[in-house]
Amino acid sequence: MIKLDYIPDSWTKDQMKIYEIYLEYFADNRDGVDLQAVEELEKMLARWLEESQTKIVSWNCNGKFREKFKEILEEDADIYVIQECENPAESIDEDYREFAGDNYIWTGHLHYKGLGIFAKEDIELEKIEYDGVFEHFILVRVNDSFNLLGVWAMPKYVEMIHDFFDANEELFCENMVMCGDFNSSVVFNYHHPKAKNHTELNRKLESKNLFSVYHDLTGDKQGSEKSMTFYQARHLNNPFHMDYVYAGENLVKEFEILDHYKWITVSDHLPLVFKI
Repeated sequence: MIKLDYIPDSWTKDQMKIYEIYLEYFADNRDGVDLQAVEELEKMLARWLEESQTKIVSWNCNGKFREKFKEILEEDADIYVIQECENPAESIDEDYREFAGDNYIWTGHLHYKGLGIFAKEDIELEKIEYDGVFEHFILVRVNDSFNLLGVWAMPKYVEMIHDFFDANEELFCENMVMCGDFNSSVVFNYHHPKAKNHTELNRKLESKNLFSVYHDLTGDKQGSEKSMTFYQARHLNNPFHMDYVYAGENLVKEFEILDHYKWITVSDHLPLVFKI
């Protein structure tokens, strides 16, 4: 039996009615369930659920995204949050410009290395303005459903994220998804003032009901992760967990860090793939 914790915002009244009929059928026919009818209904509901989800990839591509985007397209995501990518508007690569299309937002002061959010044509991205000058942060409203904050933390790394949070605290809420290369970990706390280290950032985000999806799902403690996201100089013996997805509880339905043996040949960071 499919019992949903939530009804997708994109479902029509007819879809919700069919789901109600499905639940009522179980309630009224506990001893004589028509298995074939149930199977057909469940296939339909599963398809609708899949169609209602938004698949997102967050990845620091380690530059030259114009040469790598076709590989990440194998994930067939709805949205790609890419760190260290070129500005499509200034690229001479025709295939890369075609991939970006018109439905993207890019920021950065170097045309060959910035932060971009790229979406399929049927995804609505509405840019949200924020306070302060923060170059490698992009905040958008997705399909008028949830807010997506893309991050590429540059020196002073986690302290920059603290500064963004402090300037825009009112924008942080449980209906936000925050993802990207934080360049930060509890293991590097000693590099930063206590008030601006990773532990304190995690506390601030949790105060807004935003939780690290990886740590929520695995139970790993911050700084003691079993799965890594970054391999310095692409060396397998020098790994760290420095890329994150933070979101409100139960907002992310699926989460995966892609295989390091494949992606370490392409970048020093691994893609994070998740569904809303």
